[in-house]
Amino acid sequence: MSQEIVVRSDDGDAIRGVGASASVSPGESVVARLAHFFPEATPVRISVSVTGGEIGGLGLHEKTVIEFATPNEVLFASALPLEFADQLRVRNADNSLDAEVFVVAVQYHAGRTAVAAQFVKKVPNWIVKA
Repeated sequence: MSQEIVVRSDDGDAIRGVGASASVSPGESVVARLAHFFPEATPVRISVSVTGGEIGGLGLHEKTVIEFATPNEVLFASALPLEFADQLRVRNADNSLDAEVFVVAVQYHAGRTAVAAQFVKKVPNWIVKA
């Protein structure tokens, strides 16, 4: 079984490839699969709304859950048609997280899409690793 992986390189170019999923358990979510490419990723469960971009003059919006995070990125499943460098706002219900992010990786697997987005600015009191 293989999965398509798209990651943005340091120079901003998209790198598209197919990776084997042999080391991934069958029940693992598409977001967990993407998290393998972010060694600092920590499992979290934060309900958020994601807004940004537009199609046909209508703004994009969805509610989702951040499943993994690093000090600089959030990883979540999305049904939105997101692409590299798309600017988004990620906000939780009490606004303790209200941050601008840009898409740095997208992974497609079995009709599902996982997204990794990097904070535009450092977010104070975000995930702290011991």
